[in-house]
Amino acid sequence: MKSWIVSIKVAVVCAALMMANACGPQGLPEINGIKGPFVNMLDGQVIVTVKMLNLNVDAGIKVPIPETRASFAELAPNALDGGMMFSMYIDVKDLADLDIGVGDGNTLPDGRPLPGIPGGKLENSLRIDTTIGKQDVSWYFHKTLFGVWLPFGFETAQISGYWNINVNNKNVGFLGIVGNEVATGRKAGGVVLLRLQNLKTKQFKKLYNLSKRNPHIMY
Repeated sequence: MKSWIVSIKVAVVCAALMMANACGPQGLPEINGIKGPFVNMLDGQVIVTVKMLNLNVDAGIKVPIPETRASFAELAPNALDGGMMFSMYIDVKDLADLDIGVGDGNTLPDGRPLPGIPGGKLENSLRIDTTIGKQDVSWYFHKTLFGVWLPFGFETAQISGYWNINVNNKNVGFLGIVGNEVATGRKAGGVVLLRLQNLKTKQFKKLYNLSKRNPHIMY
């Protein structure tokens, strides 16, 4: 797979975004090769989608998310923009019913700090490392957070960035882009952490019920 180098212009934009609280309609950045995550509601499920324009895989696959009963993850070709799409179809009740017990302190799978977490280690959590197609994916389960780590498979010129995910002016999560490390050979990737309590607000429940009553309509 061809690697790419972020231009000086993009590097300056990324640096500016890292100091900003919000950017764009949902407070999300525009990153070369990465679009999203986009958060929507369909048929009572939260759908989180990340487009990876520089990643190409011959076929897609949809698999259950570990520790859940009705939630799935999908890696599929992106017919509109090119590259691939990684999507999570999350049943909110699945997350509410999770009981991980005591759990451990977890970092990224390669030992680097987990972005957005003080000290870089999510205490009392469960991390499950899986493979979807040929893509390594790690899942994080915590009493207040649900997250996923997805390696990009291409370089980011060692640039990292961190942003809040806002939907309807409500913070529902965190996006961290971890840059590649030339010295260690560690690859770039992204982590999405969703705040479970903000998926249970009155406004969110209203949207959830609306999507259940109006099937096949995206909110």
